[in-house]
Amino acid sequence: MKPILNIENLTKVYGTLPNQTRALNGITFQVMPGEFLGIMGSSGSGKSTLLNCIATVIQPTGGSIQVEGDTLQSLKEKALAEYRGKKLVIYSRTLNCWTT
Repeated sequence: MKPILNIENLTKVYGTLPNQTRALNGITFQVMPGEFLGIMGSSGSGKSTLLNCIATVIQPTGGSIQVEGDTLQSLKEKALAEYRGKKLVIYSRTLNCWTT
């Protein structure tokens, strides 16, 4: 069985030396068919950066993202638009969003 999502050595660096910020540092994981993925972490840990890379909102500095065998970084704009429209769902829920 092949993974539906395969992230390999994903990095994202903002800025230039000497003022670089490394938001993602070699992230590697797979999601197999039938599995669920939840991304949790403290503020500033790279959650939004990771999701924005998977959503093709931003480009990673290094590594690769494969969805159903297609490497996102190599897709042309038309194929990316199809990916965003047919295969991409991001659900975000803010906890404690009500004040009493």
